[in-house]
Amino acid sequence: MANPDLDLQTRSAEFADEVQSTLRQVLPGTIRVVSVTTPHSHRYWVRPDDPAHGNRIPLYVDGDHLADLTAEMYLSMDRRDEYLKTVLSKMAVHSTLDRQPLMRLEFDAAMHTTPTTHWHVHAERGALSHLLARSHAVRPGEVTAPHQLSSLHFPVGGERFRPCLEDFLQFLIQECGIDSLEGWRDALVEGRERWRRRQIRAVTRDAPAEAAEVLRGLGWRVEEPQAGAGYENLRTLTTW
Repeated sequence: MANPDLDLQTRSAEFADEVQSTLRQVLPGTIRVVSVTTPHSHRYWVRPDDPAHGNRIPLYVDGDHLADLTAEMYLSMDRRDEYLKTVLSKMAVHSTLDRQPLMRLEFDAAMHTTPTTHWHVHAERGALSHLLARSHAVRPGEVTAPHQLSSLHFPVGGERFRPCLEDFLQFLIQECGIDSLEGWRDALVEGRERWRRRQIRAVTRDAPAEAAEVLRGLGWRVEEPQAGAGYENLRTLTTW
């Protein structure tokens, strides 16, 4: 019988290697990503390991260090102890001018009152303009709401259809002008395809009857198991 804790440790380390490989093919500099266990929980924390920069990844525009990237993923096994599951992730860009982030993409599978996956945009400060002006990007519009824009949670697809690390990196390169390595696009395309194929598998497990119906429509022969269609994970299908 498989040991879930050992599987989690092994698969988390493999996932950390994948993230490190993608980052090293996309961004300049020496990047190391590690998988470490979190205290008092059956989770592993995948994050950059660079104490000199506060475990953040420096981002450059024309060789100048203008911002830092944080990328953290908390991993566990799924409810059946069969598949690796991301239970929480945080990606953010911080200006070198101050400690506040410029933008954050966060996911938390345990969210109830706010979107499971959401953007926070801290566009009310000059630090964002400082970053974007260097790469000739368009400045964001000014928000007239009585509360800060950064307090809003912009929903983006929930647990299954959320943006991945590769989407975030391409946004920084293509929209914000962050320095990148030759061949970055191919690395992100490969990583994005790997991510989305995993999500397809996860969605299939969430709603197997729907997947079977589509496959039959495509000419596949799919038989319902004797035990019936089985469990549907309605939470991932309905939570915003």
